[in-house]
Amino acid sequence: MESITIYPKNAKQKSLLKSLLEEMKVRFEIASSTNETLMSEESFFAKIDKSINQAEKGKTKNLSKDKQKEFLGL
Repeated sequence: MESITIYPKNAKQKSLLKSLLEEMKVRFEIASSTNETLMSEESFFAKIDKSINQAEKGKTKNLSKDKQKEFLGL
């Protein structure tokens, strides 16, 4: 079965969704979003822009096939 990820804007929305799912007897889990790997949309696009600028200035690195596989864990 497919999963649905929902991001409520506030505690009221979270509570309402939780109550609705419980009433419908839908199995769900609430996960904490304190994961440090998550970033805001603004910082994500800033990193993309920085990478594009680096590429345009020729500040890139070429990796051998072996290094690429090592980096990707293949």
